[in-house]
Amino acid sequence: MADYSIWILEFARAPGSPLGLLVHGEVGERDLPYCLSVLQSEDRTILVDSGYLDEGPGHDLGELDGVTIWADPIEVLGRVGVRAEDVDAILLTHAHYDHLGNVLAFANAEVYVQRREIEKWAWALGLPREMDWLKQGVSERDLAALDRLAQEGRLRVVEGAVRDVLPGIDIEPDFDTHTYGHQHVIVRNDSTGVWAIPGDVMYLYTNVEGVAGDGRYVPIGFSMGSQENCMMSLDGLMKATGGEPNRILPGHEMRLWERHPSAVFPDGLHVAEPCLRPGDQSRLPTGGA
Repeated sequence: MADYSIWILEFARAPGSPLGLLVHGEVGERDLPYCLSVLQSEDRTILVDSGYLDEGPGHDLGELDGVTIWADPIEVLGRVGVRAEDVDAILLTHAHYDHLGNVLAFANAEVYVQRREIEKWAWALGLPREMDWLKQGVSERDLAALDRLAQEGRLRVVEGAVRDVLPGIDIEPDFDTHTYGHQHVIVRNDSTGVWAIPGDVMYLYTNVEGVAGDGRYVPIGFSMGSQENCMMSLDGLMKATGGEPNRILPGHEMRLWERHPSAVFPDGLHVAEPCLRPGDQSRLPTGGA
């Protein structure tokens, strides 16, 4: 095992997103943050997902999602002392623009993605116009970045669950849930126990705590696959973390800032610091909550 400090950094936000996309069957609106997850040990700096660039297809897709606040993910990482060149691995939960769209900014990183995610998005993009709903959230430019990574020898294509894909870190597939080849990340720290980065198979704590707080899972609303698969993935996240929802760190959840040590930057974007490895210092700016 190993020990990682974890930071969740908000780099964009879409106010008033439809709640029904986040929690199946619900009505209303919810502010939607877009976050990067940083895992840092003594000798490794790992990202879960890469953020996106506010230009070209990234801008167009962000506009469709209602994003009104955006900051360069590289600049946001710098707020906790992480440089692009420090990042040596990126674990991609899935290929949607806000997770894949900035992957080429990290020239020293090996990038891990499920084979099914690559192959099924290639299939979807080849479907006729009538089937455009099955192509939502991805761009050909972003998928072409994976080809470039392969040519550079930095793409690591995995199949299914992988124990210790990196020291103390596992990846677990969520096939045919939010996307075709989605995966989530489990971090097994010696000092602070198990943490989960769910990607988008879980958006909000409500998904695992229940609409009425009764512990009855409610799947996400936006899914390429089946709700049965989504429910099984939520159960897997809860089992991995010993039934403790706060050990799951969903990157589209505003309540992260309430449930973990956090701070807000002058531009209104947030950072959460769920755990620090022994000997590491807090990187929350002065005035952290």
